[in-house]
Amino acid sequence: MSINKQAYSAIETIVGGKYISEDPAIMEGYRSGPGGYENGTGYERVMTTIPHAVVMPKNTEEVQKIIKICNRYNVPYVPYSTGFYGPRTHCHVENELIIDLKRYKDFEYDDKHFYFDVGSGAILAPLQQEALNKGAYTVIGGGGAQCSAICNLIGDGWSPLSHRIGLPHRRILGTELVLPDGELVKTGSLATSDDPFWGEGPGPDLRGILRGFTGLRGCMGIVTKMAIKTLPFQPEPLVPTGIAPNTALALPVKRVKWLNFRVPTKEAQIKAMFDIGQAEIAAALTKVPLFWRAIAKAEDKEEFWDIWLKETEESIANFFIVRVLLVGYTSEDDMIYQENVLNDIMTELGGVPMRTKPSDESWIKNADSAGMWLMTGSYVSVDYIIESLTQATVHGNTYAELKKKYTPPLMPDFGDPGWFQSFELGHQGYSEFLIYWDHREDTSGVDQFYVDTSKMNIKHRYYTSLIGPHQPLFLTGPNYGPNYHEWLLKLKNEFDPKWVSHPPVPLAHDDFVNKAPWMHAIRDWEFPEELPMPKW
Repeated sequence: MSINKQAYSAIETIVGGKYISEDPAIMEGYRSGPGGYENGTGYERVMTTIPHAVVMPKNTEEVQKIIKICNRYNVPYVPYSTGFYGPRTHCHVENELIIDLKRYKDFEYDDKHFYFDVGSGAILAPLQQEALNKGAYTVIGGGGAQCSAICNLIGDGWSPLSHRIGLPHRRILGTELVLPDGELVKTGSLATSDDPFWGEGPGPDLRGILRGFTGLRGCMGIVTKMAIKTLPFQPEPLVPTGIAPNTALALPVKRVKWLNFRVPTKEAQIKAMFDIGQAEIAAALTKVPLFWRAIAKAEDKEEFWDIWLKETEESIANFFIVRVLLVGYTSEDDMIYQENVLNDIMTELGGVPMRTKPSDESWIKNADSAGMWLMTGSYVSVDYIIESLTQATVHGNTYAELKKKYTPPLMPDFGDPGWFQSFELGHQGYSEFLIYWDHREDTSGVDQFYVDTSKMNIKHRYYTSLIGPHQPLFLTGPNYGPNYHEWLLKLKNEFDPKWVSHPPVPLAHDDFVNKAPWMHAIRDWEFPEELPMPKW
């Protein structure tokens, strides 16, 4: 079987024969895995299919024409740029078309008003370097600077740098959105002019449709162009050092430095974040999973396990670090002031400084992102919590307790409660729980843990930002909103009545639970006999 031949020919006349293909070898190149983010799970095996064809438009007009043809001939399609999300950014139904946007990679920087104007294929690495050259910076996500800037903004888009830069929806300015019927909507100030300086008006503000907190993986349309806000940085260069893959940025320590402090209790850890935010200092403020320290020390997988398996639940439960990035934005005196304030706060809380390398591998340009897969081969952040700082710091312990039931196949972490940090100078908190597994083993427990964490959030009345494409909508929907699922499906049917844009999202996890036999035993919520979506 294949996509409609008339549709294929019509699309070929738009982009030319060089930029559309159904060659099986090329299609295999878009296969997900093995290894990496989310890969090796049952979700991938059940839900991910090889695309039948791929097309690479060069601009918004070509994207519009392709989508209109897909609607005319009922051809399901997946918006795609760099594919970081693995199974979630790949085809889920047979005979699907991938619309690969990597050709649309032009960008411009307005250094007077501190924003980028970028296409869908522009990746973060050159954008960040251009910003640094002009005395500015933006957030690079934890997965690395090789991902699409637009995908990062409408997907997740945060990091420890969000302590000062803020959450991603605040950095989305004027945007071009091609709806699932091919019509073009311009949001923010682009609706009334050619200047994308403002994201909230005077035109429509559709950031809730584009992303909510974590995005809908293109099921509500394709963003082809976006203006992205940056913030002022400092003028000293960050010099690349090392030999790949062991590379880093050497920091000008009079203007940029990481500082680690060990504090006596978790209460002191949280109080430090409150006090640092209240003092309005620091560029980043976080507590990371402790096995990341072992990753940083290890030269290979074997050395990681030698280091990590020396830990115990007791050693992990009594080790509290506050990791702080200081930036002297305005001057060296600014840096001295911030460090003095930080030392005063830490002294009062019993914090002890620890040795810290004068370099950055993780957040400004992400030289070490591949190291996240070092220990086991596969990894996912099973949930993100964006709450008040007091609430964001309590979820991790319950996740860690539940994880014991699924270890193995999940990697032992000795009860580490995950990663939490300050957002927006302490006005919000963030918690992220990470799991790792070997994709060569039986991974059914990984899928079950994913769903059980959703049930746990409901039971404890926790906030979760993964409602939508990441969790079964008929499990979480009735409990959040309430009846969040009904509103989301109404929007989907209004924007995309034929469900051609990345089906079966937002019901992909419901479809998976329905199809995977090992998931049936844990499905104890009301579930429709037939999911309310078309068949292709």
